[in-house]
Amino acid sequence: MILPNWCTANLIIQWRLNPEMNTKLLLPVLAVAASLITACSGVMDSAQPARQYYMLQPLSGLSVADSVGESPSLSMHLGAVPGLDSDWIQALGSNAQLTRYANARWPDSLPEVLGSVIQRSLASTGRFASVDLASHASGGAWFLQLEVQKFYGRQDAAGKTTSVSVGLSGSVECGERRQSFTAEKSVPVGAERLSTVVAAHQQGLDDVTRQLLNKITETCQ
Repeated sequence: MILPNWCTANLIIQWRLNPEMNTKLLLPVLAVAASLITACSGVMDSAQPARQYYMLQPLSGLSVADSVGESPSLSMHLGAVPGLDSDWIQALGSNAQLTRYANARWPDSLPEVLGSVIQRSLASTGRFASVDLASHASGGAWFLQLEVQKFYGRQDAAGKTTSVSVGLSGSVECGERRQSFTAEKSVPVGAERLSTVVAAHQQGLDDVTRQLLNKITETCQ
């Protein structure tokens, strides 16, 4: 704890003139210092356990026409670029630095979370006999390979979150057809609140999921 110069000088004088007050004076000072250190570590230390976990939900109401007369199985694999393969909710600053929102995490690492959410979104369409997470396709299943390239808030030079960027790249294989694609969405953030930032992530993911389904339909119809 750093005290003003006048305060430090006064404590020294009182200490020397009245030794009996040492214990009475020292204990409160140490207590205040300890509380300040604890408070600072809780706010500033990113290694502290997360206090808030945020869920992302699958997109409901998706449906596509079955143009091939059968429902194929779909295998999918999702990875992430370095820096996004963690459970921290993050922001990208104007200086290209990734920073963490204090005490805010996804329930699992981002690839695990998005893989589960997108899998359930695609399964709910009824277009596929099954949608499974796998590193490769088995049998005659279609294969969807995805990589998370953007999933963070965007901050200006003042450190204020102005938008959220969501971006996936990948490819889809169905039989002898294969198509690479990119699906991206930027969502404005109207208030500097964590709940608003998470809601913007959800909105961006919903839009990218629709783009993803359209890419599959266009390639494999």
